[in-house]
Formats: sequence, structure tokens, C-alpha cells
Amino acid sequence: MSSQKFHHKATTTEAECTCPIHRNRHRDPFTAPLGLSFANDIETRSIDTEEAELIYNAHHSYMDGDLHNANLDHHGIYYQNELMGAITYRYPMISRKRLHFNTDGELLPEPLSDSDYDSLPNDLEHRARDLIPQLTDRDIAEAKVVQGDRIVAADRICLGVRMANLASAGLAASQENFFTSESCPDPVKYLITFVRSDYEGSMVKALRGKGWRCVGWTEPSQASNREYKEIRDHYKWCFVCPIEEIIDQCAITDWL
Repeated sequence: MSSQKFHHKATTTEAECTCPIHRNRHRDPFTAPLGLSFANDIETRSIDTEEAELIYNAHHSYMDGDLHNANLDHHGIYYQNELMGAITYRYPMISRKRLHFNTDGELLPEPLSDSDYDSLPNDLEHRARDLIPQLTDRDIAEAKVVQGDRIVAADRICLGVRMANLASAGLAASQENFFTSESCPDPVKYLITFVRSDYEGSMVKALRGKGWRCVGWTEPSQASNREYKEIRDHYKWCFVCPIEEIIDQCAITDWL
């Protein structure tokens, strides 16, 4: 899909939208054209829950503003000091995650067999083989179970405008901001995010460029104890990023 449509749901008439991005405006926020370098002009800062809910209700393509009480922080994505979108950080709904590493301690995908790839729908099998290199148990030096309190999910990466590469640039700025803020609990060692298999665009490329690894996928599954959500009918790529890599990136940025 187009990188300009990442998790974006156009309102019927954006001029009448009352979300924090569009309300009381005489014009839409200025957006940069494809090809213009703008990453240094992206900022993220905390916004309150009400603002985040209004943005998600108006502009998220498949999740509404019904936010979970496990949220840690909500970030607004700003370009030229104008609000353009939002990201929520929360504990994921998992109690633990098994991660795999090589001899240098680098994060690896989970080892998968040909039958694992073959079990995917035809349109996803090729994509999975590209995103997730096939490994064997011999490639794995260590596998460890990480407890849920050491993982935070970058959730609901949502834009209220159409702007190529804004989602990826916003997440890059936001993840550094989050890990250096008081909102990030001390035990946290990893970020995790799930990208719907048909909502990729440049986001997957950007994730891989910022230290994220696609470690596997999740299969469609509706939760029996929760209301129906259309998103749970889709496969999702699972990306994980070690906190050490984000800290290294922050340190490098300080010297640029």
C-alpha cells in the first residue's frame, strides 16, 4: 500500500473535523512533498488521553479511541510545530515474549521451517520470506523468555494528514523521546509493535533502519473475552527493537 496512507482514515470533510489536528483551523496543516528532507523538523511531545482519543476516533483506519488503561504515554507528532498525528505507548497484552539471539547478542527472528512459511496465504508467503530470513536452531546461540514488564508496545501509530514518510519519521523521533522520558519504566528493555500485513508502505523499511527486527507474525484471532475488532481478522508482522540500540542512536544524534 502507499506509504501516504499508513493508519490514516480520511474524515468525510476534514474542514469540519473537530479533532485536535483540524479544529478551529482556516487551512489544513502544511505537509512536505515527497522528496523533501524534513526529519529534523519533526518533534514529538506528550499529549493527554483526551487528545489522543479524539485523533484516533477521527483518523485511525481500524482502531477507535477506546484506549486501554495500560497506557504509559501518548505522543503527539508535530511538523513545524503543528500537530499531525499520535502514538501511544503501553504495556502489550502479553505476559512474556520468547526472543532469540546470535553469539554476538544480536536479536534474531524466531527460527522458522518451510512449513511455517507455506502455512501463510499465498500473498503473504513471499513477503514473509523477504522480511524474516529463514534460520535454523544452529543459528541461535541463546533463546530467552522476556517478561511482559520489560516490553512496551508502540501502539496506534496514527496520522491525521496524508504525508509520505511522516509515520516513520514520527516514530523515529517518538521512540527516542519515550526512552529518555520519565514515562518509560526502568525495567523496560524492548519496544514491540505490530504492523498489519497490508499496511506496510515505507514504515517497514523505516523500522528496519532504526534497529527494529521483524521476528515473526501473528495469526488472525478474535479474543473470546473481548468485543469483536476487525484488526484481529488480519495477519500482523511483529517487530521488536532493543532499548540499547535506541540509546546508541540517541547518543549519535547528540553529536550531529
